[in-house]
Amino acid sequence: MTSPDAVVVGPVLGRRGAAERTTAATSWHGTTVTDGVIETIRRTRTAAECLGRRVYHRIAAVNYERRLISRRNRTPAGSVRCLEPINRHGTDEMLAELDDVCGPDAVVFDVGAHVGIYALALASGTPDRRVVAFEPSPPVVARLRANVRLNSLEDRIDVYPIGIGNEDGDRPFYRSSNPELSAFDRASATRWGGSVIDVRRVPTRTLDTLVLGSGTAPEEHVDLETPDCPVPDAIKIDVEGTAPAVLRGARGVLERFRPVLFVETHDAAIDGDVPGETKGVLEANGYAAVERSGYWRCEPRR
Repeated sequence: MTSPDAVVVGPVLGRRGAAERTTAATSWHGTTVTDGVIETIRRTRTAAECLGRRVYHRIAAVNYERRLISRRNRTPAGSVRCLEPINRHGTDEMLAELDDVCGPDAVVFDVGAHVGIYALALASGTPDRRVVAFEPSPPVVARLRANVRLNSLEDRIDVYPIGIGNEDGDRPFYRSSNPELSAFDRASATRWGGSVIDVRRVPTRTLDTLVLGSGTAPEEHVDLETPDCPVPDAIKIDVEGTAPAVLRGARGVLERFRPVLFVETHDAAIDGDVPGETKGVLEANGYAAVERSGYWRCEPRR
């Protein structure tokens, strides 16, 4: 059988018998499909996926606003209640490995916590484990806090409504129509058919500032729930392409405390060589990355 990826290129003879143009086509199960048809199929599928995301996020927004249904969300690290319409991170390998690595009294930093599924799962079954969740998007922070309250985990999860980067200050934050793509750059917020629906400045801090106390202390408007940030045993980073900045702002923490790192890789549709830059910062801080499917586990070199 002809491979679905085989490309057939040949001349098309005009009335004079000369090769006037060249047409590319793909043979699939014995049927020749032109590039134009393939492109139409791709666009249709992309449009359908975008529509599905918009519908999902609209349903989620209504549920968070009206508190209609709270459901059990099952993950490899445990089951929690949340207001998300569908099960999230049900087979998440990074979450499973992170949970295995962390002891029952570990301190875990969740950088890019979103609505809190990681934080909730890591804190739910271990009363002495503490999670510090960082999330810069104000609407998403409200959802994160709602899920924390729903599980009565306020004493185990500290919510910091700030961005984490390589300097203290504030930066424009681009809210995407797909909340999972909201980011500190417009390009990331408009991936996969997303659009920017709001831009506002949000406070940012380095992990060195928060843990070591160097630099500028957070202003009152940051509204931190806990003034003192503990020392992390593990740091999970899922920040839509800004992992290098997070790591650069944590040099002191990495050098002094050597926490294990779990970094979700974001190279699809993001400008620049983010994985390469991230690996360079890790190596400069004496860390080695073990590549998994969609994420890296990073530990200090012996």
